[in-house]
Amino acid sequence: MNSENKESNKNPENENASSSRPLSIEAARASGPIRPVENQPRQPENLQGLLRFAMEATKAEDAPQNTHFTPMDEESKKFLNEALASLTVNVVEELQKSIKTLRNVMELRPEDDPSEYENALEVIAEYVDSIDIANDFYKIGGFSIFGPCLNSPHASIRWKAADIIAELTQNNPFCQNKILEMGLMPILLGMVDSDPSDQARIKSLYAVSCIVRGNALALKYMDVNDGYSVLMRALQSPVEKLQIKSAFLLSALCNKENAHAIRSNLIKMGLIDQAAGLLSMSNVFPDTRDRLLDILNSLTLNNNLPALRECRRPEFCLKQTLERHLADLRAEEAVDEAQACAQLLDKIFADQSMNQDR
Repeated sequence: MNSENKESNKNPENENASSSRPLSIEAARASGPIRPVENQPRQPENLQGLLRFAMEATKAEDAPQNTHFTPMDEESKKFLNEALASLTVNVVEELQKSIKTLRNVMELRPEDDPSEYENALEVIAEYVDSIDIANDFYKIGGFSIFGPCLNSPHASIRWKAADIIAELTQNNPFCQNKILEMGLMPILLGMVDSDPSDQARIKSLYAVSCIVRGNALALKYMDVNDGYSVLMRALQSPVEKLQIKSAFLLSALCNKENAHAIRSNLIKMGLIDQAAGLLSMSNVFPDTRDRLLDILNSLTLNNNLPALRECRRPEFCLKQTLERHLADLRAEEAVDEAQACAQLLDKIFADQSMNQDR
């Protein structure tokens, strides 16, 4: 996804059995003299012999008539070549056709039909999920379409372009860096924040997520362009997919190695306040809830005192909220999530409970 481990298990009973004396098995006695089986293929001694053995052993299963091979006539050759050619796609050529079409996308007015440009973007999306093709797409000038497409008056053009950027940059440092160099990160963050189309907001956040994860340079662009504030505003969105994707990305960033600076920044920006508020809502999406629990666990890592102080603020009512979610998770039999919630409760409030018991 995941969606791998190979284990070789030994049976102790079998090991014990092997140390005892095996049963004596007596072969059946032949009632008459042993005679060789007629027409039995000779047993193979090497790979070539094995092939000959297989051919001789299956000879009887072959068609009874002899097979005759004749040279292919010119008409048949032509038909076969045309059929093979129709099945072969020149990917670079197809991409170049789409790029040529999209060079005119800036001329597209709000009242115009965008279907020709949508089809060109769909052709590109069909091929660039391969890292090699993605890199080739840059080399043939394909990235030049993104600025005009992301600024199109048609939402379908904007979100399809953002979706292609996500496919190009996922686990691909070369394309990630090229997108950053072109200055597209501020455009994508702006779309996440204020695009009138929900689909465009979702796809642009998907693109940001693919660029940022695993790319240290992209984190600097997040700082410069106030990207963390954009994510926190998206976390408050009533659009389910946008909220879940922002929670997922914030969780991934908080859980990065050497992410102390990111976590400190997010604590100062009020992420704990925001997470506590969302968790207190009765209609919080389950996926958002699970990511928020991950975020709180990350922010309080190693008993980080500033985070613990924030979590313990009485106006947040976080203890009661976490206890309610723990009961819900146990009822759902969500074992891992319930364990994470219990650990969070213990980490934040164990000292307070001990003081009350005294």
